[in-house]
Amino acid sequence: MYQIMHFRGGIYRFDELVEFVEDTGGIVLNRDFFEISRGDSYLSQEVHVLLIVPEDELDNVKSIISKIKGMVDDIDISDDQYILFLSYLSIYDALSRIRGWTDRDILKETINCPCYSELCTHLQEEICQLDEILEEILSQLSQTGLIESKEFHGKLKFRLKIEE
Repeated sequence: MYQIMHFRGGIYRFDELVEFVEDTGGIVLNRDFFEISRGDSYLSQEVHVLLIVPEDELDNVKSIISKIKGMVDDIDISDDQYILFLSYLSIYDALSRIRGWTDRDILKETINCPCYSELCTHLQEEICQLDEILEEILSQLSQTGLIESKEFHGKLKFRLKIEE
């Protein structure tokens, strides 16, 4: 199981939190950076992100957040939104195992049932619905900047975004 959290804090040592969350099988979504200023004076820079964290790592994540002087809030979301986040996690995991450009069909083959996020255990129906929403999720992950898409020889391919 996973917990979805909203983190707010400074950018100093923020990379430590990101690295820990990703190393434990979580994901960092929707990074928003803000500059706080008063008039012409620059005061600070702050980051807000959504974290999807394995429940058994919650205490460790909260400890790191405390060390870097951040704040975290748990997020209550609907079942449909929770399933969508778990779908993101399964696709992100599959792309991280592929480690390169891949098309939708190979990606579907890589996501074995039960998938990394155990999505099927949260569905009321026995059939995994990830196939039905795969295009939508790939589009959303591209828009958030977590993955890249590119057309190769008339076929759309995807990979995790590589930080340069």
